[in-house]
Amino acid sequence: MTRYLAGETAAAIGADHGVDYHCVQRRLKKAGVTLRGRGPTEAGKRRIAAARRLPLNEQKLRLLAGQGLNCKEIAAALEGAPSEECVRERMVALGLDRLAPKARPQHNHFWKGGLIVDADGYILQKAIDHPHRTAAGYVRQHRLVMERELGRLLLPTEVVDHVNRDTSDNRPENLRVFGSNAEHLAATLKGVKLPAREREKLRQDAVRRAHRRVAAILAESETGADR
Repeated sequence: MTRYLAGETAAAIGADHGVDYHCVQRRLKKAGVTLRGRGPTEAGKRRIAAARRLPLNEQKLRLLAGQGLNCKEIAAALEGAPSEECVRERMVALGLDRLAPKARPQHNHFWKGGLIVDADGYILQKAIDHPHRTAAGYVRQHRLVMERELGRLLLPTEVVDHVNRDTSDNRPENLRVFGSNAEHLAATLKGVKLPAREREKLRQDAVRRAHRRVAAILAESETGADR
């Protein structure tokens, strides 16, 4: 203990006694010695204090956290370009669970990207903390995208429409919100009722497009996984 307090490293002390530095550190901690490099530096303390003072949209922060995004992704989605550290500190203060950047379930062999396609050709995304999730924990992706854009949860009565009629194209610029299904139908209904066979063909085409889009998303994710 005296040698460590005098400035020697745990590795050097361990080498003299034939043990590794972890053993030395355990002995020091048991003796009540604070290990060097284990606490925040003065510069780190200043960054944390600044992060706590920075104004953030806490409603949107809660929404993004509920969608399972990590601190880096949340920081990129918030206005003002806050740092990851700022987001992390605010989440701690708000008592929000944080997803570690490397704790993605896609590292599991059985993970399929958290995306599925329903029978109507809509992409569903895993969002286990979302209040309007299905029993299996999924939410239609276009609704999640629009909620992220608006910074609030959508009401169950609100309808998100795909402008180009491709139900798997969930780019923000392709989405618009209607206050009710009646408003949605009034704006989009063409007045022509398609035959059942034609409706079924359109549904099957939508499902195929959605599966291709999900496959492309997963392929891109795997390609950039180690970047």
